Amino acid sequence: MKKVHSLPHLSAFEAAARLGSFSAAADELFLTTGAISRHIRSLEEQLGIKLFYRGHKSVRLTQAGENFSRSASRVISELFAAESALKESAGLPRLVVHSLPTFTMHWLMPKLAAFNDIHPGVAIDITTGIGAIDRNTPFDVAIRRDPAHFSGLKALPFLQEDSLLVCSQSYLQAMPVIAPGNLAGHTAIRIRAREDLWRSWLNAYPTALDASPPPLTLDHTFAAIQAAEDGLGLAVVPYLFCAKHLAAGRLVSPFPTLTIRTGVYSLLLRDRDDEVVRKFAVWLQSFQT
Repeated sequence: MKKVHSLPHLSAFEAAARLGSFSAAADELFLTTGAISRHIRSLEEQLGIKLFYRGHKSVRLTQAGENFSRSASRVISELFAAESALKESAGLPRLVVHSLPTFTMHWLMPKLAAFNDIHPGVAIDITTGIGAIDRNTPFDVAIRRDPAHFSGLKALPFLQEDSLLVCSQSYLQAMPVIAPGNLAGHTAIRIRAREDLWRSWLNAYPTALDASPPPLTLDHTFAAIQAAEDGLGLAVVPYLFCAKHLAAGRLVSPFPTLTIRTGVYSLLLRDRDDEVVRKFAVWLQSFQT
C-alpha cells in the first residue's frame, strides 16, 4: 500500500497556504500556532523540501509550496465533496455553514445545542475563515460582519455587535482608569483583524492615547482577550465574545454600562433555498436585537 506522507498534515498545510499565515490557519482549524508550525515542519522533513519561507512575523510559500498547495486544495475539496455525498446518502438533511472563527468559537457553537433540540434531524457542518467570502469554498450559507466581505451575496442581518473596554482586575487595581476619554498612560491591546474596535472607541471617547505606552498588537480577538486576562493592558472587545469572561471575573470593565456599536452579523445566502436553510435563518433571526 502506498504511504501518503502529507495526509496527517494536509489540512494544516492547505489552510496556512491559503491564508498566508500560520496563526490564521490555527484560528480557522481551532489549533495553536505551534501545532500548525509543527505540522508544516514535519511535512517538510518527510518530503525533504522547504514549503514556506519564514520571516520574523510572516510566512510565504516557496515555488514548491505553491505547486503543492494547488494539489492540496483540490484534494481537500474532493474529500469534502465525498463526505457530503456520504452524509446526503444517509438521508439526513445537512447544512454547511461557513463562519468567522472567533464568532463560531464564542457565540455560534455554544448555541448550536439549542438548534439541535429544535431541529434534531438537521446535520450542521461548520467551516471557518476570515475575510471576503470565496465562492469557490463549499458552503450553503455563510456568516460575516463586514459588508465588504459579503461578495455580493444576499444578507440577512441577525445580531448586533456591541463592544466595551475590558481588562483584568489586577490591572485595574494597579492602573485605575479615570474616565473613558482619559486613557493616557495605559497600554492599548490592539487586534489586527479588528482595527475598527479601538477606532470606534476613540471616535466615541476621544483620548490622548498617543501619549500612552506603545500598544500591544495581536492577530485575533481571542488572543487579545487572553492578553487582557493576563493583565497586559486595556482591550476593546465585543461583549458577545467576552460575556463569560466578565461573568466569571476573569475580565472586568472599568465602565460596564458604556458600550459602542461595532457592527452587525449577517447570514449570507447563495444558491440553495430550501426548508433547511429557512429553518437555520429563522433560528438565527430569533436572536435579532
